[in-house]
Amino acid sequence: MHKDPAVITVLIVDDHSLIVELVKSYLLADGGFSVTVSGDLADGIARIEEARGFDVVLLDVVLPGLMGISDVARVVRANGNGAVALFSGSASAGFVEKAIQAGARGYIPKTLPLRALTSAIRLVAVGETFIPGGLTYGQPDAVQAGEPRLSQIELSVLRLLGEGLANKEIAFRLEMNESTVKMHVRAICRKLGARNRTHAAIVGRADGLL
Repeated sequence: MHKDPAVITVLIVDDHSLIVELVKSYLLADGGFSVTVSGDLADGIARIEEARGFDVVLLDVVLPGLMGISDVARVVRANGNGAVALFSGSASAGFVEKAIQAGARGYIPKTLPLRALTSAIRLVAVGETFIPGGLTYGQPDAVQAGEPRLSQIELSVLRLLGEGLANKEIAFRLEMNESTVKMHVRAICRKLGARNRTHAAIVGRADGLL
């Protein structure tokens, strides 16, 4: 069957049926996703091979049959050019780092708001790596504990980024010049460990800043 290029194919490999059904229902309601589910590692790999790969595989790290990073690497290899993202209620920065070295495209926590989840999936589907702002891996310039993550003006800029405004529009709204907006966007990305303005908005939403 010919795949609709506008639809992102997703495989959820997870044995927590309540979470799986909630995520599946939300993604299907969005209209931009097709969703397949699997409850263990062996079946998940079989489904990947049967479908000749998915755009995104959400892989639970506490899963029947999954023993460690070597199994994450197996799923990455099986999915070929598609993305594999860890999908868990909790994952250590060390495990996430090793998974990325093995080819995974980051870590999508189960605590992520559903609205942010769809954005994160779209991000990894196009080749980006998603890491939530609360995880220290990949954030060498992370602020010290107790220090506000973003200043008030940075929060204002971030909220407008979340609305999809361009730098010129943000400058008009906040009555500042465009070069100052660019400076704030760079600072926001650095503090949140984001790769670009779109990623910053997703991380900000996931961390409750938007």
